[in-house]
Amino acid sequence: MTESCTPATPEPRATDPSELKNLRAAHADELSSRTRATSIPADSCSLYDDEALGGTAGRATAWLALEHTGHWGRDVLDGSALGEELSVVLKEAVDRAKLKFLLIHQPGEQRRALHGEPGAEGNPTHRVFYAISTPGEERLYSFNVSTPERLLDLPLDNPEALVQATGAELMDSPLILVCTHSKRDRCCALRGRPIAAHLADVLPPGATWECSHTGGHRFAPVGIMLPTGYTYGRLSEPSALAAYLSLAGRNIPSLHGLRGRSTDTPVEQAAEVAVRLELEKKGEEVTSDGLVSRETSAAEALATLKAAGIEPPVDTAEHPALEAALTSHTDGRTWVVFFERVTLEPRPNSCGKGPADAFSRELLALHQL
Repeated sequence: MTESCTPATPEPRATDPSELKNLRAAHADELSSRTRATSIPADSCSLYDDEALGGTAGRATAWLALEHTGHWGRDVLDGSALGEELSVVLKEAVDRAKLKFLLIHQPGEQRRALHGEPGAEGNPTHRVFYAISTPGEERLYSFNVSTPERLLDLPLDNPEALVQATGAELMDSPLILVCTHSKRDRCCALRGRPIAAHLADVLPPGATWECSHTGGHRFAPVGIMLPTGYTYGRLSEPSALAAYLSLAGRNIPSLHGLRGRSTDTPVEQAAEVAVRLELEKKGEEVTSDGLVSRETSAAEALATLKAAGIEPPVDTAEHPALEAALTSHTDGRTWVVFFERVTLEPRPNSCGKGPADAFSRELLALHQL
């Protein structure tokens, strides 16, 4: 088990551009020889490997995932999956509660069965997961509903009342959701399903779920860890397993394929990933609540360095569009992190679409105060 969860190629962790390019190429080779060897059309959006993963996770601070065994449609609330009337009012409810709403089902043959506890009359029910991802307050609950319509009777915008009304069970192990939403993008289905099937084979029952669109199908296979909201891309079987086992066993996010945490801005996500990679090179790992990043202006970041007696690592005249963040450790250490948006070759944002502008958020400088 230990060998299988250790990726053959580490997530790129270099700061030198040429070294970073070489490491990304090696990472792409591993993916091509494993899960990503799945034959897909030449216009598929996930064939590109040159965009940095850090800072690409979708934003969400709380999640509501409903088990649904039917088709999902292109958008889970466009009326095709749950019906037009329910979809309209449910969208209003989850938007008001600021929830990221997903449809989920079990991988493989189990996808057509409901897994909630039988109701009072012995009828199958839908499993529902409710997750709060706020750092330091992460919680994951599970409850059942007899029908999707039952969600409308619940206080979705009040966590305490929701738990009380449903008798929700507080879970002590995380979930990994793998996007397999074929109606949204074929890459997620073709590359996500083998990952989900593998995880379902080796992880405890109920730990792995296939899910609807989460954002970033160009990074397929994509995975989300609940309740933390840590998001992964370009997964292989070993890196997906490592993502689950590391958080479940040690509360430490695996860095292989890490895109960021859903509670943070893109720059904050990228900064956390950069600092974690830098610390890992020195043999140090940090728990999920051990780092906090705050996006700031380049001017404030440079002033912070100057106040610490550190010469500015970059010339703002040469890099007028700098992005910056301050990342702090719970032990008091702080890092100043700078990024630059580098233009990439145009590529489709979704499978079958024409080329669109693209960029990569590249690490430019990282300094510990």
